[in-house]
Amino acid sequence: MFCTKMKNQVKSLLRDFDNYVDEHVAMALKITTALKNLLSSPVANILTAIIPGEIDNVIQKELTIALAKAVEALTIVENCKHYADVNAKINCFIAELKQRDPHLQDAILQKLASLLAAHLDGQRLKQNLYDLYTQAKYTAAKS
Repeated sequence: MFCTKMKNQVKSLLRDFDNYVDEHVAMALKITTALKNLLSSPVANILTAIIPGEIDNVIQKELTIALAKAVEALTIVENCKHYADVNAKINCFIAELKQRDPHLQDAILQKLASLLAAHLDGQRLKQNLYDLYTQAKYTAAKS
């Protein structure tokens, strides 16, 4: 009974999100998926490797800003905050992420995706809603 009610509430909440938020979450998940792939094979220029080349230059700039802010917001990267260059900051983030358990890596990357989506969306909603929607999209993509 409780599970069915909760499931219906989550479905209702997800229907309330507009396509604009959905696009931002999808982009954020592309970025974090690319970051996850880099855990096993690092590259010289991370931003070029993780930000899709076909997107608009304005969005690329916003993603770069969002990545710098989001990586700093995550507590695992205290020693990465001193880097001014975004590539260096993300390289540090990846090095720190590699030291974590794979399940924790996924959780951190999901949180990173929700922070990116919130930034891209202008933070119109509460962060927990971006967290929920990102988790739902991530789970749906894995199924």
